Amino acid sequence: MPRIAPLRTARLSMRPYRNDDLDALHGLWTDAAVRRWLWDDQVIDRATAAAAIQESIDCTATHGFGHWAVSLHEDETVIGFCGLRLTDGGPEVELLYGLHPRLWGRGLASEGAAAWLRAGFEQFGRQRIWALTDAPNTRSEAVMQRLGMRFTERFRQANGLDGVRYVITREEWQHGGRE
Repeated sequence: MPRIAPLRTARLSMRPYRNDDLDALHGLWTDAAVRRWLWDDQVIDRATAAAAIQESIDCTATHGFGHWAVSLHEDETVIGFCGLRLTDGGPEVELLYGLHPRLWGRGLASEGAAAWLRAGFEQFGRQRIWALTDAPNTRSEAVMQRLGMRFTERFRQANGLDGVRYVITREEWQHGGRE
């Protein structure tokens, strides 16, 4: 089993999900501003949230990474999530991040995501990391750009919405792609 250690940045602490995160994460994921981009604007039930948490717990146990709970250093309250997950059916990984809307615009998503890019390349030996979002989610796209990720395509998602995909390779990251 891979070594699993919490990640820390200047302002954030990130740790693997625990089952007792269900209330906090379900509350975040059903917030109207968050679910607009995360769950195709559907209000998910607690069972769906619990399954997403368990999937990340299992991924972390197997691979050492997942999407993890984010909190500010001075407070253990879960304010968001950030991390890597395996893409559907393949060995590639996708960068995920999301914060409570009251914290948007402070650079925290970029800070957490940059730490995960570093871990993905340095600790987990990944050669490239993908990220995607709904095309109208310009805040998320701006995070990807700040991280030095490059646009690869605009595509139609299964939900019928337009999406955008970005990528960064280990080499690009090593040569200044990061903040």
